[in-house]
Amino acid sequence: KTALFIDSAVAGEAAGYAIGLLMLGTNNERAIQDLLAYAHDTQHEKIIRACAIALALIVFKREEEAETLIQQLCLDKDPILRHGGSADAHVPGHHRLCQT
Repeated sequence: KTALFIDSAVAGEAAGYAIGLLMLGTNNERAIQDLLAYAHDTQHEKIIRACAIALALIVFKREEEAETLIQQLCLDKDPILRHGGSADAHVPGHHRLCQT
């Protein structure tokens, strides 16, 4: 988590992916909120993209529990996060949440 908050694009990107992999399928609310907050605070697209992937990994196999997060991402002002929410909403077997 410390490497993510250094705000170095490469280290932050790697840390984001690592957090997602370590928290795979946990649906950990604190991790989700921390990643969302940091994705909004940083200017590095690599870090934002890694946070979006990490969010998807954290809610992996928890589609029903992730509906609120997906809806929040679909309405986000950041296009990278919005795209992540849109992609999650179109997973086969999952009803469409984002209005595209």
